[in-house]
Amino acid sequence: MTTLSLYESILSPVTGPLRWLLEHIHTVSGVSWGWSIIILTVIVRLALVPLTVKQQQSMRRMQAVQPEIKKLQEKYRGDKQMLQQKTMEFYRDNKVNPFASCLPLLAQMPIFLGLFLLLRDTKGFIAESDDKTFLFGAIHDITTPLNHLPNFTLAVLMVIYVGSQVGSTLLMPSSVDPKQKYIFAALPIVFAFFIINQNFKTGLMLYWITTNIWTVGQAAVIKKWYPPPAPIVAPAPAPAKKMASTKPKAPTEPKGKGR
Repeated sequence: MTTLSLYESILSPVTGPLRWLLEHIHTVSGVSWGWSIIILTVIVRLALVPLTVKQQQSMRRMQAVQPEIKKLQEKYRGDKQMLQQKTMEFYRDNKVNPFASCLPLLAQMPIFLGLFLLLRDTKGFIAESDDKTFLFGAIHDITTPLNHLPNFTLAVLMVIYVGSQVGSTLLMPSSVDPKQKYIFAALPIVFAFFIINQNFKTGLMLYWITTNIWTVGQAAVIKKWYPPPAPIVAPAPAPAKKMASTKPKAPTEPKGKGR
């Protein structure tokens, strides 16, 4: 059994309902399969909004603590054990969970993988006689591999894909260094060549573009309507208490006695 077949077997409880929903959208609405994929993507992303908001707010919370974390890293640079201890104490005192942004993402991953597995090969539910055009015939067949599309159509799709992917990367909150973030933003350009050479179907690209555009809009809304957490500053150390002097006092002469 190949790795892909193993994933398909494990995620069948996810891909099954997604396929049913996609077919239902196509049958009930009467729109083409291309628009059905876009509608399915929007429905799924709407359902995942609570998890996505929680994930992004957790990531922004981690951004807010980064200046203090860097101070701890500088202070305990030569003592990894102490650095780990002080970092965990800082998280605990400020009620910050460094893994809070990972849990919503892990919960969403099966959905995204299920959509990928569903749309990478649509022969099982899209018949040859079905309407497979998109955008008034600009794309003649969404089941066609990307590298079989006309050059102009392929170029337009890849520009939209790369642009939307870069935009979603730049708008997503992150605790990494800004320079590294720009490097991550450039990776979609490399992925574009990989995607073209892997015979991915055009329908799958419609899903990727739709979810990227949704991510850009959602990140912009969250950034505007959800205020970022206030920067967290570690409290200054309390001043050391002055120790009482233990030096004995000089004896005083009794009053009224003269020399």
